[in-house]
Formats: sequence, structure tokens, C-alpha cells
Amino acid sequence: TSSRPRSGATRARQAMARSTAGSALPYVDTELDRPGMREHVRSLIEAEMKSFRPSRDYVAHIPAPELALEGTQLLQSELMRLAEGQPMPPLDMSRLQMDAPGQGRQNDPVAWLQAVHNAESQLEQQTNRLDNLELMQQYGAAAWRAHLAQLEGMAGQLDKEHDQVKARIEAVNKKRKYEQLEAAKKLRSFENDWLQAGQKNRA
Repeated sequence: TSSRPRSGATRARQAMARSTAGSALPYVDTELDRPGMREHVRSLIEAEMKSFRPSRDYVAHIPAPELALEGTQLLQSELMRLAEGQPMPPLDMSRLQMDAPGQGRQNDPVAWLQAVHNAESQLEQQTNRLDNLELMQQYGAAAWRAHLAQLEGMAGQLDKEHDQVKARIEAVNKKRKYEQLEAAKKLRSFENDWLQAGQKNRA
């Protein structure tokens, strides 16, 4: 017989069983290490979780959100382009060119005025690029060193916080172990009292 693939819910239940089975008193409940006990506990958890409701799609009753962008013409045209497999239109690079008016517009003052305005914008852009290059040449190295120093400081702070969290976790684990071992003494004492009481009742 072919095995059916496990659903996401089944995998989640099994993962939860692996992570929670017998973790209440790990320093006391040593029975979990007995042969076959871990599998038995997992089977009990699986059987219990199968009775949960709802069992699969627990968000089916929640309606899907209404996205306002779906009705826009821009998004509709883009989705249509993707559905038809059309390539993305190339970027308009005409603003980066300094062409004179074409044939038939050589005597058009408006065309020449547009060409002059475009040339002025290109000149301004190149001026800005030169200014940025000069600023980078003058202050770039120092700014980068300051940025690296800031990153090193952030890394050091994160390492410090990591060590603090690790120390707190270690303290919690030590306290947890101590409390469980102390509780184990009482549990064993109660168990002995119960056994002795049962023996007295049978005698």
C-alpha cells in the first residue's frame, strides 16, 4: 500500500509532541527514557490532538481582506501584462539625452526651447554628480571609518546583551533543576508513605 503524505497539521502535531512530551519535569520524570515510553507518549498526544476542533483550516471562517489596489488601472494593466507574458517596457531614457530637434522641427522655437531646458537639466545633474564626488573624496574615508566604528559598537552591545540573556537562561535552568530535585524528594517521600500505607492495609 502506498503511504499518504502527511498534512501540515500532522507535521505540526508531531513537532509539538516531540517538543513537549515529558518536558514538565525533565529532572524528575526519568520514565520517559525507558524503551518505548517516548513513542507511547507521542501516540497519546497524537490521539488527543486528533479530537481538537477545528482540525485543519482553523481560519476558514475569516473572510479574505479586500485590497484596494486590485481595482486600480495601473495594477490591472500590470497583471494583464504578466498574464500575457509580455516583457516590461524599457525605461524612458530620453531625459538623459541631449538631442536637437528632429527633422521638420528645426525651425520650431518651442522644440528648441524644450531642447535647451533638457540640456540645462542635464548640466545641473552633472554638476550635482561632481559635487557628490568632491564630497566623497573629501569626507568619504572619514565617514566610512565612523560608520565602521558605529557598527563595531553595535556588535559589541549585541554581544553584551547576548551574554546577559545567556546568563539569565543559565540561572533559570539552574533554579529549575534545583526546584525539581527538591520536589522530587517530597514526591519520593509521599510515594513511600503511600506504599507503606497500602502494605499496612493489606496486612
